[in-house]
Amino acid sequence: MSNQEKINILLVDDRPENLIAIEAIIEKDEYNLIKASSGEEALKHLLKYKVALILLDVQMPGMDGFSTAKIIKAREKTKDIPILFITANNMESEHIFMGYSVGAIDYILKPVDPLVLKAKVEGFVDIYKMKQQLLQQAQTLIDKTKQLEETNAQLNEMTGKLRFSEELASAINETSIDSMFILDRDGIILRCNPSVNNIFFHIGTELIGENISILFTDEESKKYINCLLTNIQHTGNLQGVEKQKEVVATRKNGSTFLAEVQFGLKTVSDIIIVACTIRDITKQKKNEELIKHMAYHDFLTDLPNRRSLNVTLTEYLRHAKKYNQSLGVLFLDMDRFKNINDSLGHMIGDRVLREVSNRLLDTVREKDFVSRVSGDEFSIILPNTDREGSLEIAENIISSFQKPFIIDNFELYLTTSIGLSIFPYDGDNVAELMKNADTALYRAKEQGKNKYNVFHTGMNMQTYRSFIMQNDLRKAIENEELELYYQPRINLQNQQVLGAEALIRWNHPNWGIVRPNEFIPLAEETGQIIPIGEWVLRSVCEQICSWENTELSPIRIAVNFSAKQFLQVDLIERIQQILDETQVNPQLLEIEITESVLLKNEELTLKTLQLLRKMGISISIDDFGTGYSSLHYLSHLPLNSLKIDQSFVQGITENERKNKSIITSIISLAKSLNLSVIAEGVETTEQLHFLASQNCDEIQGYLCSPPVPALQFIEAIQNNAFVPMISERKHTAVTDISQMSATMEEAERQNIIKEALAQIKELYRTTSRELEVFELILAGLSNKEISEKLFISEHTVKNHISKIFQKLQVNDRAQAMAMVYQLCIQEGEGLANE
Repeated sequence: MSNQEKINILLVDDRPENLIAIEAIIEKDEYNLIKASSGEEALKHLLKYKVALILLDVQMPGMDGFSTAKIIKAREKTKDIPILFITANNMESEHIFMGYSVGAIDYILKPVDPLVLKAKVEGFVDIYKMKQQLLQQAQTLIDKTKQLEETNAQLNEMTGKLRFSEELASAINETSIDSMFILDRDGIILRCNPSVNNIFFHIGTELIGENISILFTDEESKKYINCLLTNIQHTGNLQGVEKQKEVVATRKNGSTFLAEVQFGLKTVSDIIIVACTIRDITKQKKNEELIKHMAYHDFLTDLPNRRSLNVTLTEYLRHAKKYNQSLGVLFLDMDRFKNINDSLGHMIGDRVLREVSNRLLDTVREKDFVSRVSGDEFSIILPNTDREGSLEIAENIISSFQKPFIIDNFELYLTTSIGLSIFPYDGDNVAELMKNADTALYRAKEQGKNKYNVFHTGMNMQTYRSFIMQNDLRKAIENEELELYYQPRINLQNQQVLGAEALIRWNHPNWGIVRPNEFIPLAEETGQIIPIGEWVLRSVCEQICSWENTELSPIRIAVNFSAKQFLQVDLIERIQQILDETQVNPQLLEIEITESVLLKNEELTLKTLQLLRKMGISISIDDFGTGYSSLHYLSHLPLNSLKIDQSFVQGITENERKNKSIITSIISLAKSLNLSVIAEGVETTEQLHFLASQNCDEIQGYLCSPPVPALQFIEAIQNNAFVPMISERKHTAVTDISQMSATMEEAERQNIIKEALAQIKELYRTTSRELEVFELILAGLSNKEISEKLFISEHTVKNHISKIFQKLQVNDRAQAMAMVYQLCIQEGEGLANE
């Protein structure tokens, strides 16, 4: 249907969102909806279009609805167009009658009821169609006879107008879904529309002559109606009373419902006429409650959401401060939940989350507040609960997860990590308590998952270090701060070094050597792993080339690839470009990936591995035994070797039977697949002897050598210094070099902190006792724990802390920690320069 054939309806409102909403309600194929944002624009459209109906907003800037209607009715061409005013519920009755005086046919009140608006528009359109048919018939008569038909046409037009007015009044009355009453000044019902039957179950004639108050039996509602009618009787107006109110109305059968009642008043020839509209708002209220519930609850589990958590924690915190109570905040995260979604699908994952929410509700106390904040993360508020009580609940939650979750035919075992913060020790506002609980959760996951961790102020130092490190990492390649170390792999058959693993180190300008387990996760999160991984591969290829020019036997170097790096779409092109530029022999290059990479994108992984093997590059599965590789899948992959995870190797002496069986099985599996086996993390001769007895092909670990720089690596090979001493000598002690290194680093860090504290004492004139308290704060102790350790009252501890903050000119522990940390950095720089 073209615009010429469609029925034009003019919509006038200064708010675009209102125009869109009205358009959505009344839109039909046969309508051409013309929109105007002002009275001036509406008048321009009326010069261009023949309009059947005008929906006109009253309150508009500039020319308002009344002024616009007055001009429309003054024009000969537009005076007969029906105008339907759309206005707010709180319009004064004087304004409503003013609208009628300037030519309005009816009012629609905001918020607009879609059914009412649609019904009234369709009623007006039907009338318009009837009028057009009459006009068309009249035009036909005009074509047959001239003057006579003109006269008839004029008569028909006048008849049409009269019929239009009559049918319009009838259409408005019949189509309204609200109950509409005409009352006298005493509230006696003079007239009502058919909707009274639908809403009140009364036949209209039953109510004629009755007082409107019989429709309200609720005491408060009846009181309001009587008060309003009394005001009309005494004053003759509605001033000083509510013209619109939510009440409880009563049907003929005695049932009640929520209703919205609205009154208007007009005096005609000294007679007061009262208009009353009653609307059933039961569904509206239910929808409002549903929307409110949805705004503050999680759709999947129906638990309160993050918004609700913020509101509730604010209220609980206010109560705790008022009554001097403790309060616990727990943040929980499901460990490795992504594996469930990836392997079993999101529908199963969603059902697991619902079961998790049920189990949490069953585990905590009735007064505790459980919410789902996002994904697989939950939060629990523990009102009036001290540190010990919070820890007990955290332990109960972890214990509850020992029972499997049964979903269809799947028996799923989940673990959770928990972070706790306690008011008032770990913060005195919502943001701080939530941030600190989240920090403690992050540390719990770092420490191996399936455990809880209580926040302490030392965590802020670690967070601050991570923040600085994340920024510095972006410049590490440009500033040439990255360095490769090499750890040899020894062939157990001939005691020769046939290869090595390249391990990255970051020589930070302030902190010295930073281990990969600290900065590689940051690189993964920020995407820096891609350029760093490319730098490693290029550096290894260049190093291999430099060694090929010496008298050394060829050495294969293994490079670790992360999942993000390995699953790059253009990975093969990138590797080929580096090989071409460095002219390295691909057979001297080995790529290590973990089992988890195999599960990310099986199709892409298989294609990439096949292309790498075709290029001549060897492939090894790192940390084997800790993932979920399928035997069938492994048998179809183009692999060269498996690396037994060091957790099994180091457990040979701790749990001989179990770990030895696992290692034996892995070696047997590898041999059956025609793969070589490398054991990593070998640190004792006992481990070495067992691996050799099981026909393990190669070993790697501190027993042979820690990772060393390239120059030292070559010198050691030339001096045959990497070959382990396989003898029967008795070991009085087995030194864990990695632990020794970590212990030395921790001791060095403590020395730096002590130096920083000494500077604080000198610069800020802190007393020995204040410094003692401050040192315990840095160790993460609460006020109560400091009190018990130093045998002083908590009040005295608070006084010391207050004095420390005042001297340091800081407001809280976090700022104090930042100041100490800056001094630690400066002290570290000084040691590095000595």
